Amino acid sequence: MQKNALSTQPYKGATDFYPKDMIVRNHLFNIWADTAKEFGYEEYDTPILEEAVLYRAKSGDELANTQLYNFFDKGGREVAIRPEMTPSVARIIAAKFNELQKPIRWFNIGKFYRYEKPQKGRDREFFQLNFDIFGVSEMTAEIEVFKYVGMTMKKLGAPKGSYKIYVNNRYLLDYFFDNVMNLDQSMRKATSRAIDNFPKLKQGDFELTLEDIGLNKSQIDSLLDFMSYSLDDVRKLVTKSRGADELIATFDLVDELNLDYVEFKPSIMRGITYYTGTVLEIFDTGGENPRALGGGGRYDDLLELFGGDKLPAVGFAMGNITMVDFMRTYNLLPEIKPETEVYCSLMDKKYYSLCSEITDTLRSEGIKVEQQLVEMPFGKQLGYADKKGFRYVIIIGEDEVAKGVVAVKDLKNKSQQFIKKEDLPSFFRE
Repeated sequence: MQKNALSTQPYKGATDFYPKDMIVRNHLFNIWADTAKEFGYEEYDTPILEEAVLYRAKSGDELANTQLYNFFDKGGREVAIRPEMTPSVARIIAAKFNELQKPIRWFNIGKFYRYEKPQKGRDREFFQLNFDIFGVSEMTAEIEVFKYVGMTMKKLGAPKGSYKIYVNNRYLLDYFFDNVMNLDQSMRKATSRAIDNFPKLKQGDFELTLEDIGLNKSQIDSLLDFMSYSLDDVRKLVTKSRGADELIATFDLVDELNLDYVEFKPSIMRGITYYTGTVLEIFDTGGENPRALGGGGRYDDLLELFGGDKLPAVGFAMGNITMVDFMRTYNLLPEIKPETEVYCSLMDKKYYSLCSEITDTLRSEGIKVEQQLVEMPFGKQLGYADKKGFRYVIIIGEDEVAKGVVAVKDLKNKSQQFIKKEDLPSFFRE
């Protein structure tokens, strides 16, 4: 081995996708995209580089300050590799606000980077589906997101009851902080983080965390009571809290449509600061994948950062890493098989042009075929075809040329037959 040779490993927290990995990735991406289009959503994209200030404005302290890949370009401008899509999509909508027909239904599947500790379900480089609707203030926008998730999971083959969408509302939490806990503004951010971690903590540890923040016993007891709230408890706050009104309106529709995979959960917070109402996260109910499979919520005020008009918005994101973990847990990974089924062997280099003519004809008919480029013993070619998973091998030799046919060997059925060149397209289509 060469001394000081370059490492073959990818950057820490990034992933190499070999062809077999791409089959899984494309399977997931195709379901995401096809389902979004079935809902009437249009695909878009943005630059992977943005001005860093875009994320410092509303993305939250952790994301903007500790997880951001940022640097100064040669012009002295601070730029960042996008860690999420929502600020970018808000920016491009604000740029052409008056030209776009409302409501706006857009989706994107892109690559993102966050500087965080790589672990199960989380890497520094990841792909993410982004699914957003702009211009609908009613809770029907949230319902559309729920239905999209449900349809996507159904297409993936997720067993019934294997996942849940947990829903809360930031306005309900604000009401609780203001009117029940009388919580000082300086403690809200830390308290919100503690609520977000509530499912991961024992009650005693949760209480100690709140004590460290500065909450008194009465405030802690009130918050513990809130953590056990049901929708019936929320209904008692209708007309008192905007968040309660929105939650009940949402779950009335959930019940009406029988979306049994959607539940209220008071500990759902979401760490990003631009959410204004509904917040949601999707989880594996089996416990094998503790990280959220996806999340999102309503961000009605985000476009105002760009000096434009206010526009209600609801968005949802789902990452490839956690979703592939989920698919692996429930045996939902697609069968790994080559897309190409036909292999044209080369018995003698003098038949290269004839082989090339045949493969060109087949490809023009939409048939995927790999052509052998170098003459070699047929046994080696046959072994190669078998290992690659090809079903058919086209064989061209002197006898075949003399008769105006080719031999087609079926590796699956262990059979062989002679076919006229002009009949090959119809043979493989059948």
